[in-house]
Amino acid sequence: MYEHDTIAAIATPPGQGGIAIIRISGARSETVIKTLFLPETPWREQHTHHFYLGRILDKPHGTPIDQGAIIFMRAPKSYTCENTVEVHLHGGNFLTRCVLEAVLCQGVRLAQPGEFTKRAFLNGRLDLAQAEAVLDLIQATNETGLHLAWEHLTGRLSQACDEIRDKLLSLTAHLEALIDFPEEDIPEHSQEEMQNEFSIIRSDLEALEATFSQGKVYRDGVRTAIVGKPNVGKSSLLNLLTGTERAIVTKVPGTTRDIIEETVLVNDIPLVVWDTAGIRHTTDEVEQIGIERALAGIEQAELILAVFDAAQPFDISDALICEKLRGKKCIPLINKSDLFQELDPADVISRIDKGPLIYISAKYGTGMKDLEERIQNVILGDGGDGGVVLDKKRRAIDKNIVLNYPFITKMRHKSALTKTTQSLKNASSSLKDGLPLDLVAVDLHTSLDHIGEITGHVSSEDILDRVFQDFCIGK
Repeated sequence: MYEHDTIAAIATPPGQGGIAIIRISGARSETVIKTLFLPETPWREQHTHHFYLGRILDKPHGTPIDQGAIIFMRAPKSYTCENTVEVHLHGGNFLTRCVLEAVLCQGVRLAQPGEFTKRAFLNGRLDLAQAEAVLDLIQATNETGLHLAWEHLTGRLSQACDEIRDKLLSLTAHLEALIDFPEEDIPEHSQEEMQNEFSIIRSDLEALEATFSQGKVYRDGVRTAIVGKPNVGKSSLLNLLTGTERAIVTKVPGTTRDIIEETVLVNDIPLVVWDTAGIRHTTDEVEQIGIERALAGIEQAELILAVFDAAQPFDISDALICEKLRGKKCIPLINKSDLFQELDPADVISRIDKGPLIYISAKYGTGMKDLEERIQNVILGDGGDGGVVLDKKRRAIDKNIVLNYPFITKMRHKSALTKTTQSLKNASSSLKDGLPLDLVAVDLHTSLDHIGEITGHVSSEDILDRVFQDFCIGK
């Protein structure tokens, strides 16, 4: 339960640095800081939202241990809409902990993860979608993901949801007026007119829900497994994608025995790439464990880069890999294209109908442009490779459209939109079946509750816990 107490936390990352920041929020923040800070400017001459230099004390009215600065932000003009103080000091681990302990010993509570942002939501500074965007902004790994988080923070998604909610609200209000005041001269919509309004709102909901697949890509990345038999060049491909010597590359088969994970950007699309153990029949117990993990990776991956050796004939290990890839979204690669070709491409194509094949040389870096374009088309393309498609007027592959249209990025949003649409369908069916208008109104109220979950018009402690559980302490 939300309490109007005073909280504090270190707001900068752990470790040594140039500065550290301790944030204090709540009614007692001004009283607390006046016992721990000796300003060069007298307190009576200080103004809100100004920095002031001074000395930081090791305990209330104690001994100076650092020179720093404070900024006091009076409510409601602060991040949390409460009286807030930020203490800026030198970024030593021990020093920062000492000052935080001095703050906490005055009856101030250590903030919970995300509690400053939670208070900003509870006090009306942010709605729930904007609060979630704060974490997305911090965790963004690519330019488009950063833009989407910023758009959410500035209220673009909230505006789109509010527009849908307003339409539902107007429709519900009109329907309830007809129910509650039958004797009044209220214009009654025909069933056809109401069904048309239902249809318009459903189209808005479905268009927004359709953006989830792509929005999730830019926020969370695409789980991508590199698979193949030993020594086909899987680790070399990972190193090429990352631009580093991340994986060990040798001529000895079975070098990779566990999954190596790296995040890379391909045309601004984040891929969470797994380099897996070479798949083959083996009696080596340790290698077998790695192969089992590789096979599990195939099941969990959203995209598979299947690597085959151009300099070796198609064999039983290749056949096993092809069998495991049935029904999966994959891109077949022929590596070592710089060597004499022993592999018959037909053997791959006949088993993996995912052509055309991409020819690369991980050793020399050739063919990577073709691979990057194929990855983009598979993930965001026109549907030929099972990519994400919104509609032909809003091709997902066009990044400018991504930045100019509200996208949802979380399963919570998608679930709320799905439930809103279903409630609206129920209302439409009730109206079509000639059921009483008050039953239609019940379904409309349910749809209002579901769409309201996205922005926090309707919220519960459970929803709030899920939203803020991944935040760090101090934010």
